[in-house]
Amino acid sequence: MTYTYDVNKQKLKVILDEEIDVNSCKTLRTIIDGYIMKYSPKVCELDLEKVPFMDSSGIGFIAGRQNLAKMLDCKFVLINANTNIKRIMQMYEKAKGSA
Repeated sequence: MTYTYDVNKQKLKVILDEEIDVNSCKTLRTIIDGYIMKYSPKVCELDLEKVPFMDSSGIGFIAGRQNLAKMLDCKFVLINANTNIKRIMQMYEKAKGSA
C-alpha cells in the first residue's frame, strides 16, 4: 500500500496510490482514522486519482470514513475518482438514499 498525506489549514488530504480492496482496507482504515482523530480537520479529501480499482470492501471503507468525519463535524470529500469508482459510489449513494 502506498499513500501520502498533507495537513494544511484544517484540511487533511490523503493521496492513495493503489487498489482499494479487502487486503488494503484494514490498514488504510487504521491509518486514515488515526489522521482524522489526530488532526481534527474541517475537511478531509481522499484523492483517488491513482487508484485503478476498488472492490466492494472499498465501499465500506469509504462509508466508514464518511461516518467518522461526520461525527467529528468534518466534511469528507472524494476527489479525482475514475469513472468506475464514481459509478460504484453513485450506486451506493442511491441505495443508501432509498433505504
